[in-house]
Amino acid sequence: MDVRYDLGDDHRLVGTLCPDMKLNLERPDPDVVTAVNRSADLLREGRELLLDLVDRAEARDAAAAWTGRVNTVTARTDRVDVDALLIRPDGCVARALPTGQDLDATTLVRAPGTWSGQPA
Repeated sequence: MDVRYDLGDDHRLVGTLCPDMKLNLERPDPDVVTAVNRSADLLREGRELLLDLVDRAEARDAAAAWTGRVNTVTARTDRVDVDALLIRPDGCVARALPTGQDLDATTLVRAPGTWSGQPA
């Protein structure tokens, strides 16, 4: 569990397996089963996941071009060190948006394309 892949981001969660967090869903993706309460449940479909932990519309908007390939879910958790996580289908954290940090749209917009191809 201590393996960390170099994905070009020095945030401590990026490149590690996503921690299994207890969630309270607020804005589930319509394609995602809503009867979940843990982050691991959201990875069962084998698709990328943008997990918005503080209801940041601009973070969700960054993944909108990949609708159908990237699940987007807004949920609350006890975690206070990140506002959003982009999680690969294998459960590895691809990008993290630290709490209160300005959204780096260029990085977040390109990241889903690494695993899901060009936007629709």
